[in-house]
Amino acid sequence: MEEQILRYYLSLFSILLVIIYIIFLTNINKFNDFDKIIKIKKGESVSSISKTLFKEHNFINYQIYFLSLNFINKFYSPINYGQFFIIEKTNFIDLIKIITKKSNINHKITIVEGWQTYQFNNYISDFYKSDIEIKYDNLLADTYIINSSNSMISFKNFLNEKLEIFFENYKQNDLLNKYGIKNILIISSLVEKEAKNNSDKGLISSVIFNRLNKNMKLQIDASVIFSITEGLRKFDTKLTLNDLKIKHPYNTYYIKGLPPDMICYVGPETVKFVLESPKSDFLFYFYNILEKKHIFSKNYNEHKKKLNEYRKKTK
Repeated sequence: MEEQILRYYLSLFSILLVIIYIIFLTNINKFNDFDKIIKIKKGESVSSISKTLFKEHNFINYQIYFLSLNFINKFYSPINYGQFFIIEKTNFIDLIKIITKKSNINHKITIVEGWQTYQFNNYISDFYKSDIEIKYDNLLADTYIINSSNSMISFKNFLNEKLEIFFENYKQNDLLNKYGIKNILIISSLVEKEAKNNSDKGLISSVIFNRLNKNMKLQIDASVIFSITEGLRKFDTKLTLNDLKIKHPYNTYYIKGLPPDMICYVGPETVKFVLESPKSDFLFYFYNILEKKHIFSKNYNEHKKKLNEYRKKTK
């Protein structure tokens, strides 16, 4: 009985090989006439894949290709999922070699420092169609190379691993040990949105730490903007005095201490500036648009004087 079954499968396999060989002789360089990218979804049926791959062929050839692909998927090597680059005039054998291996296409994904939820979601939807949420504290804003076969959850796990590795290098850092990863990331997000350039990030973070130590309200404008938009849309107006009075857990003019969570995605450079924040006596600052930098002060009277002088110049 077992011998009969073996003979049956051997005969079937031999017939299939002959059929495929005939196709190769007649179509060896005619699978596709130009370079193209094909996408195979995870769990997609062989029937659906065949329609994508062989829809331009006649009915007989399509059926033979479909049967051959189905046989290979079951008994030789499973078809992979992801995006695959197929060069011009790829034959059937080479096609099988491509789609039964890991995707040959990588995506370059760049997450910009300071992006908020609406910006990230608009961007990442070009790569993934998923309801999985990647929060501000799941990643460091940077450029990543990701294989097209990676799912959204594997991408999220990859980002989390990179974040953990980053902080592992700072495990002896005094500020990290005092405030913890979550609060360092919150402070970094405030700095990311407040600073106009890298040269100001260190001193702005020192002001935040100084105010926290003195139990002063942080009074950061970027937190007020987040209180209004919650990171879901662009803020395209100027803040008013009434805005500063908004009763919201993220409004640092209203609350003491840090907001409950981050207000944007932050880059590794900004976190480094925070963790390596210089010691200073500064408690106040404002942005001087003429000099394109922040002006820092040690007390309110000094701050008020510098601010009045600046306003006279900008009238």
